[in-house]
Amino acid sequence: MTWFYILLILNAVRSIDFGVATSAAQIEGGWLEDHKSMTVWDNLGHTLGYVRDRTNADVTDDSYHRYHEDLALMKEYNIKHYRLSIPWTRVVPRAVAGSPVNYRAVEYYRKLLLAMKEQGIVAYINLFHNDLPAILVINGTGLSDREFPDHFAYYADVCFENLGDLVQFWFTFDEPWCQSVYDNLQVYDANTKPYMMGHNILLAHGRVAKIYREKYQSKHKGKIGLNLNIEMMWPLNATDKDDIEAARRGLIFQVDWFADPVFKGDYPSLMKQRLGRRLPQFTEEEKAMLKGSVDFFACNHYMSYMVKDGGHKENVTYFDDVNKTNVYKREWKRNDMGWPIVPEGMYHSLKYIYEKWVKDRPMEIWVTENGMPVREPTLENALHDKDRVDYMQSYLSHLAKAVEEGVPVAKYFGWSLMDNFEWTQGLSKKFGLVRVEYSNGQKRTPKSSMNWYALLIKDFA
Repeated sequence: MTWFYILLILNAVRSIDFGVATSAAQIEGGWLEDHKSMTVWDNLGHTLGYVRDRTNADVTDDSYHRYHEDLALMKEYNIKHYRLSIPWTRVVPRAVAGSPVNYRAVEYYRKLLLAMKEQGIVAYINLFHNDLPAILVINGTGLSDREFPDHFAYYADVCFENLGDLVQFWFTFDEPWCQSVYDNLQVYDANTKPYMMGHNILLAHGRVAKIYREKYQSKHKGKIGLNLNIEMMWPLNATDKDDIEAARRGLIFQVDWFADPVFKGDYPSLMKQRLGRRLPQFTEEEKAMLKGSVDFFACNHYMSYMVKDGGHKENVTYFDDVNKTNVYKREWKRNDMGWPIVPEGMYHSLKYIYEKWVKDRPMEIWVTENGMPVREPTLENALHDKDRVDYMQSYLSHLAKAVEEGVPVAKYFGWSLMDNFEWTQGLSKKFGLVRVEYSNGQKRTPKSSMNWYALLIKDFA
């Protein structure tokens, strides 16, 4: 792809704010410092055989101690929008409603946010990014516990009260679908628990959005939402009604599951029909609380695939309920996670969101994560990450196509600022625009993709 072509593409996206994203659990380290308690991933990282490369997030990028360096790097490369998360386990170590606030953590994050402001970087704060406090699982049932929304609302209120003057943009949860479907610590009844966890996440989001709007929004002039992941799905056989229905079902059970309640106040009718009593019900008060509880539509997009009917006869698990089989086309390239690279999926995902929830509302769409892991065994490989540059160019071109057709995309965050702890894959998968050398004191080295992204931001944002 030539720069001339990129110029034409990016003419459509001049009004977009470009930034980068990370999460505390993946880059901070300092896993038990300053009274922080353990997350489920602190436990899992120390569970033999759970993480592929036998690493953990005890130190990872050590951003907890080196955030000044990271912010200076962002400023040098023209990045003015940074989406990051605050760990619940630092701010409220005991995690439950009414328990003591760790003001050492509050002071730390105020310093971080003030440092961002000094560097001209806007903060976008995620309150929950796959870092459930372990104590909520040890003493209860975690996300499926009836008291979970109370605990989360208490923690969020603490953040709003103590940090809200420095933060204009908030997210309650990152990828609630993943949190609900891929439970990482408990053996549970997969016939009902995913839906109970999703239900509690939605109630917690609604509670927190209500608190923010009633107590803080008018004072701080901020916005609040949540991040939904979307994987575009097309029927393998475009004329086969079973494949068509499987693709429709797949999107509804992933995206509509969470989008319908926060926009319309209730679950999709297909889920109600298919699940019956296994799907929890909202009270009328809860429906009213949830409806309209986001100020923007935030989505994470990485992959797409073809779908055919799964042929499942019994509804034992969530995957039986969805009843689909994913198929990757042979001509599709794969990234280092094995995920297919399908740039047109960006366009179709944005159109799907726009047509279903945004078209008739004065609302922006934010792409809050998009990126790819590249195999980079050496520093030389990392410094010439052409595949990542090609990926970003192609996905942004399809984003621009959607914008040209009237889809109101306002923000784009590349995942990720730097290499980090990628959950079960440990430190082995490299998503970063910046190389982190874990065997060399976490040394940071910007990659070619970082240079390319900096030019894009400078010239067009």
